[in-house]
Amino acid sequence: MSQGLGGDGAPVAKGRGARGTAPGAARPPRPLRRAVDRRRRRAETERAAELEVRRQADILVHDFNNLLNVILAANEALAAGLPEGSDAYELARVSQAAAEKGAELLRRMAELARPVEDAPAAAVDAAEVSVAVARLAQVSTAAMVTVVAMAQPESMACHADGADLESALLNLCVNAGHAMPDGGVVRIATTPRKLGGDEAAALGVTPGAYVAFSVVDNGVGMSPEVLARAAEPYFTTRAGRGGTGLGLAGVRDFARRSGGALRLVSELGRGSTATLYLPRA
Repeated sequence: MSQGLGGDGAPVAKGRGARGTAPGAARPPRPLRRAVDRRRRRAETERAAELEVRRQADILVHDFNNLLNVILAANEALAAGLPEGSDAYELARVSQAAAEKGAELLRRMAELARPVEDAPAAAVDAAEVSVAVARLAQVSTAAMVTVVAMAQPESMACHADGADLESALLNLCVNAGHAMPDGGVVRIATTPRKLGGDEAAALGVTPGAYVAFSVVDNGVGMSPEVLARAAEPYFTTRAGRGGTGLGLAGVRDFARRSGGALRLVSELGRGSTATLYLPRA
C-alpha cells in the first residue's frame, strides 16, 4: 500500500485509507478480503456518484433560477412598453406572474433539499471525513491524480452537516485535480486553528476555535485577477469543458451557513490552497 507523510512524519494511506493489521493478528482468508474490498470499492463509487448527483442538482437549481430571472425581466420590460389593458399587456403580466410562482416553487424545493437551518449542526470527526473524501476523490479524479489524506496532529471534530462537508471537500479536490492536467498530488490536511480578532474579521467569522480543512495542489495556479473572482457564482475558467462556476461558490455558501469561511490562496504556476474553516466542536 502506497503512503504519504503527515505534518508530524506519520504515514497516512492514500485514497484507499486502508488500515493495517495489528502485529500477530490473524488475517481473514484471501477470498474474504477480496470480497470485502470489492464491497468497499463499490460503496465508495456509489457514494461518489450520490455526491455528484447532489452537486449537479444544486447546479440545475442555480441555472433554472437564472433562466426564470431572464423571463421575469423580459416580461417586465415587455409589459412596460405596452398599453395597459391591452391583450398583449395582460399576456405579459400573466407570463410574469407564472415565472414568479415558478421561482417561488424552486426556492421551496431548494430549501427542502438543505439541512434545517435551526437544527444544531452535528459534531463531525475531521479525520473520518478527510479519509472518506480522499477515497471518493480518488474515484472522481483522473487516473494520474493521487489524493492523499494527511495525518492530523490531534483528534478534532467540527460543527457541520456531514454530507454537505463531504460534498464541499470533494468539490475542492475535483477542482484541484482539474488544475493538474499532467497529473500530480492533491493533499487534504486538517489542522486546529485559533482565529483571533483581526484574522477572524478578515474571514468574516466570530473569533474562536476552528478546524481548518486545506486542499492543496501543485497545479497551474491562478492569476490575481482570476483568484479575486474564483468564488463568484457562474465565474469559470473552464467554459465549454464542463465548468459551471458554481463549485467554489457553493463551497463558500456552505461555509457561511455553517458559521465558517472559505479562503483561497494561489499563485500562477505554483498551485493553489483552498482552506475551509469550520467551528470546532
